[in-house]
Formats: sequence, structure tokens, C-alpha cells
Amino acid sequence: MPITYSDLYSKIISFENLYLAFQEAIKGRRTKPEVLAFCRRHEEKIMDMHRALKAGTWEPGGYIEFLARTEVKRRIIHAPIFRDRIVQMAIYRVLMPLFENKFIYDSYACRQGKGTHSAKARTQTFLRRAARNYDSVYVLQGDISKYYPSIYKPYLMEKIARTVRDKQLLELLEKIYYGFNDNDRGIPIGAATSQMAANVVLDTLDHFVKECLCLKYYVRYMDDFIIILDSKEKLKKVLEDVTWLISGTLKLSLNPKTQIYPASKGVDFVGYRIWATHVLPRKRDIKAAKLRFKDLSYKFRWNRINLDDVKPRVDSFLGYMQHCNGYESTKSTLKWLRLQRRHENENRLYQNH
Repeated sequence: MPITYSDLYSKIISFENLYLAFQEAIKGRRTKPEVLAFCRRHEEKIMDMHRALKAGTWEPGGYIEFLARTEVKRRIIHAPIFRDRIVQMAIYRVLMPLFENKFIYDSYACRQGKGTHSAKARTQTFLRRAARNYDSVYVLQGDISKYYPSIYKPYLMEKIARTVRDKQLLELLEKIYYGFNDNDRGIPIGAATSQMAANVVLDTLDHFVKECLCLKYYVRYMDDFIIILDSKEKLKKVLEDVTWLISGTLKLSLNPKTQIYPASKGVDFVGYRIWATHVLPRKRDIKAAKLRFKDLSYKFRWNRINLDDVKPRVDSFLGYMQHCNGYESTKSTLKWLRLQRRHENENRLYQNH
């Protein structure tokens, strides 16, 4: 019998919880006009929010859409307006600890104390154990095709209802998820309740792999996962079982790029290439960093940027590289950064590191 919780709505909409959610929501956003406007009379506005939620008249106000670019991909983000962000954070603060109690250990995305570096370390640990225990080591690597836009909301609400037995809270969550669009597919990327929902849905896959298939070497980071075994044939059967669950129960589909390969090729996962013996940066990330440093050098030379603009980009690169065996790659990449102003005789190389 699953553990369920009731009487959660009053905790979520309490002034105290909404105020704490407000403090979380303003982190890193204090200078934005929308946030500054809210902060001028924030206590009064939070109280108005509390009254509307208590009366059941609160309605979501929509999302701000923008394109997020990385070196690897582009994706459309839908960020809730600030007052909605507070409500979603208030829900997240109360609900997420309840779901955390049910999640498996080896799920690493959007969880406190987890993250990409923990997932990388766990993957390498599993590769080392498999190398000791198996004569040969193979990896099944897969991900969900267009995960956030494809999440099937009836299953999401059904899964949440197995933990939440509070009618008012379930109605509020339906307002939020169906407020993004009025069909049964898709939740926004960029909202706290969406991060929670994404983990709740794939928690079904986690428990299926660990408890039904009894597989030890499994790691998931959001919609990307790896499974390690000692033969291609076994992994092909596992893939059939996983595909059956994902398509039949979760109403989702695997990316066609899902593959089975020998671990000796290295596992390209959570931003790194991972072997049992060492970890290397992704080649495309190194290439992108070189191009980025070349561009920074050009802009610095023509006085379009200064050292304060360059330093965060270099720090970010060094932060990424310190978690792998990339000394030579770091040296070769930093050579592309030449900070020389126009008409100066000497190169002013970046000396902060």
C-alpha cells in the first residue's frame, strides 16, 4: 500500500510558506523589473495571493517564452511570471520532500545533493564494478524523445495522486499543468513544478529497472539513462522491456538514438566521456570553448568587452574541466584566449588562474 499524504493544501498556501517561497524565487532575479515591482509591496501581495488561494480563485497568469542557447543545443524555455513562480515554489517546498522519500538513490537531476558530477562519479563507479565482475562490459544508453513536450498529463496526475490525497492541491496542480496548454501533452521547461513532475513520471521507470528487472548498474539524469550489463543480448532484452514500459505505461517514446555499445568506447553522459579508468571532456565542448575564447579575444581586442566579461567564461570552463582528466585539453584550449588590446605591443594574457 503506497504512503499517501493529506491536508497539504493549507501548509502550501500559508503566509509563512508563501513568504519562504518568495525568498527562494527572488534568488538571482532581484534586479529584474518584474521582481522589483513585486518587492515594493511584497508582503501585501503575498497576503493577496494567500487569500486567492484560500478562496480557490487563484489562476495562473501564463509564461514568458525565450530561447536558451548552449554549445550543444537550443531549447525553448517557458518561465512562469514572477507571482506564479512563488506559488509553484511554495508547492515544490512542501511536495518535493514527500516524493524524495520514494525516489531511488540513482536518480540525479533536480535533487538536492545530486547533480551532474554525482551522476558522473556514480557512472564511473558502476563501470569499475562491472569491469571487475564481468568478462565484457556493455552499455545501454537511452533517453526520452522530446520529454517535457511529450509528458502525458493524465498519467502525471494519476502518479501524483498516489502520493497526494488532497483534492484542493490536486485541483491546483491541474490548473498549473493544464494552464500551460489545454491538451493532455506537455509541461513547460523552466518551472519548479515541471522539474518535480519530470522526476515523478520517470520514477516509474526507475523502480521498474531496479525492482522488476533487478538491475544494479542503472543511472538516470532527467530523461537520460544508462544500464550496464555483461552482454549485448541481455541488454537487447532489457531494451524491449524498457520500451514496453515507456510506451505502454508512460505513453512516451525512446529517442531513436538509443543504443547498445561496448563500455570500452566510453560513455558520453552528463557532459563527459566516462571510462572505468578515467574521465575526459566532450570533444564538442572543447571545440566550442576554443571558438568561444577566440570570439572573446576578438571582442577584447576591439574594446567591446573587458576582463570582467571574460573572467566568468574562463571560470566556467575551468570549473567544467576540473572534474575530468583534461589537463592537456585545458592548456590547448586556453591558448585560444589572447587578451591584447588594439595597438598594444604585448599580449595581456589572462593571469587569474
